[in-house]
Amino acid sequence: MTNQRSIDAANAAFWDEMCGSTAALNLGIVGNDPASLAKFDRWYFHFYPYLEAEIDFASVRGKDVLEIGLGYGSVSQRLAASGANYTGLDIAAGPVAGANHRFADARLPGRAIQGSVLDAPFPDQSFDVVVAIGCLHHTGNLLRALDETRRVLRPGGRATIMIYNATGYIPWIKAPGRTLRYICQVAVGSPPPLSLQSEHDRGNFDRDISGEAAPETVMLSKMHFKQLLTQRFSSARVRRVYAIAHWPFRFVPRSV
Repeated sequence: MTNQRSIDAANAAFWDEMCGSTAALNLGIVGNDPASLAKFDRWYFHFYPYLEAEIDFASVRGKDVLEIGLGYGSVSQRLAASGANYTGLDIAAGPVAGANHRFADARLPGRAIQGSVLDAPFPDQSFDVVVAIGCLHHTGNLLRALDETRRVLRPGGRATIMIYNATGYIPWIKAPGRTLRYICQVAVGSPPPLSLQSEHDRGNFDRDISGEAAPETVMLSKMHFKQLLTQRFSSARVRRVYAIAHWPFRFVPRSV
């Protein structure tokens, strides 16, 4: 428990700088006015083209939607603008304030609150849709995060969960031996998620503007993720997807 509190505190501090801040700086975005946010959002949905298909914004109208991990708020605003009864949850204050600013500025219904998905502050079966884009693998307890996601999801609901791929090209290039050992462990049993212990390894995936790496990061293979999901959900589909700017995949289909 003490260790988890330390992880939570570290995450709350690190992610207070909204995920995407470095990209915003590179785009020349320094404000949070509507034009600046729209510029960032255009870049964001171009960089992550698979979000359009995986989240299915057209189907959320009138549904109770929870987004876990808010980042720069691009998905948050898009869900609210699509007619969702939107609630956002983030462990850090910065993304919560950013999302609520977007809703107020665009005169959209929706609210974001600060809290941890590991103890989600919602009753059982509160939401028709849960969206968690690249955040559950930072919590320090991915299995608990999946359990809580399942708890707050209504029967027949849909959860879209994106995590880092333990057998993508970056792990194979950076740590081939560790990646191979992990694959063998998954093939013969049910190991814990692959945890990135060193600051260097975590920094291959997430760094803030100052260059500091995210405090906690784990990864799963496609097979391992499918195993964990089918233990918790009535059905599960897992796909590998790649951001458009990742050079090996710039000219090939975005999913495998």
